[in-house]
Amino acid sequence: MTSEELRKIFNQKKQKIERTVSKKGIVKEKLVEGFEKTTFEEFQTWFKISKYQDGCNYCGTSSISTHKLFNDAISGARHNWTRGGKRGKRLELDRVDPSKKYDELQNLVWCCYWCNNAKSNFFTKVEFEPIAKEIGKAIKKMIEQH
Repeated sequence: MTSEELRKIFNQKKQKIERTVSKKGIVKEKLVEGFEKTTFEEFQTWFKISKYQDGCNYCGTSSISTHKLFNDAISGARHNWTRGGKRGKRLELDRVDPSKKYDELQNLVWCCYWCNNAKSNFFTKVEFEPIAKEIGKAIKKMIEQH
């Protein structure tokens, strides 16, 4: 992964406020959690010691497999689940304990799109392990079929 790609991931994960305006002109603001105090340099150092090449922290799906399934969806070979090409191209950041902030870098792991969605902020890591195992099996089977 290039430094430019890593910076893009970091910038996308910065804490921000999303503002929407309804048809009636009502403005709503929503806090989107993300990095508050962590600098890009700190994130870059964390990345160097991270387990990105090991694949999804939960099911083991590699970034290469994730990218292949993404391309299958974009090309029409599979149903397009990519949310407009915005998700699933690579591994994503997940907070093992969602009650902790993104700034607690030791709580961050890389995971695939499917585990990130399924785990959500609902399951603990231990509760999610049997689910992740089955997700990994299903993804491996899909990859083998193509």
